[in-house]
Amino acid sequence: MSITPITDIYVDKYVVFLDLLGFKSKVKDADTNPEVRKELLNVLGTLRDTLCNNDRLGMRFTHFSDCIIFTANRSSEGLWEILESINVLTVNLLNYDFLVRGGLAVGGAHHDENFVYGLAVNRAYEIESKDAVFPMTLVSNEVIADAKAYGTQFDEFLSQDANGCYFVHYLKSYAEYRGFLHLGHIGRPGDVILDFSGRKIVDFICHQLNTCSDQGILKKVTWFQDYWNNNVATEKGFKRIEAGVTERDFEGYPTIIHKRILRI
Repeated sequence: MSITPITDIYVDKYVVFLDLLGFKSKVKDADTNPEVRKELLNVLGTLRDTLCNNDRLGMRFTHFSDCIIFTANRSSEGLWEILESINVLTVNLLNYDFLVRGGLAVGGAHHDENFVYGLAVNRAYEIESKDAVFPMTLVSNEVIADAKAYGTQFDEFLSQDANGCYFVHYLKSYAEYRGFLHLGHIGRPGDVILDFSGRKIVDFICHQLNTCSDQGILKKVTWFQDYWNNNVATEKGFKRIEAGVTERDFEGYPTIIHKRILRI
């Protein structure tokens, strides 16, 4: 029996490792609850459908259960694609009531349809599992140095926590949104309407603040509350997230799924 040789493609890449917070608890519930299994299938379908491979950028996407890895070439375009992909996937999962935590690193990696490994993969995992306490994707110092070298256009993708550590500003689309929330605004063809999506996120976090008794989870939810209130909530925009606010009924949402489209 002959063995098909494996092509050695080990190059510098940006590597993201993401983890869905609370997924294991959902899996436990799904073991005996068909409705929860249906929810998880929708979430896994969202993981599958949100991102796409792109040979030109070396973009590859792999996921197993609640572990998600995607990589791209170490270039300005590759980093842009990685940051946009983190934003899109994180927002999509928020609309399914999942907070995301992750790490973004750079270095040697091999990633094809069969395998993924490398020092950068290990580093991204370490950042996610050891350093990223809250629902954020922390960015390594090496990636920050690349972003600064590439130009100021990357500034909008990055934010800093209370300790000065950089993380991906995944709420930037909501912070920048000036859609139908504002009276007199006329949408343009192709505009993405985030009103209902944003309201659903507020509703999800309010529900967690009102009902969760797990102090570890509450710390993560409270961090997100501050992140939203300090960056997104405005007088004429999205509402602030406040404990005690009665949630609304959003049965049937989300209705919008954002996707990264293959760029030729």
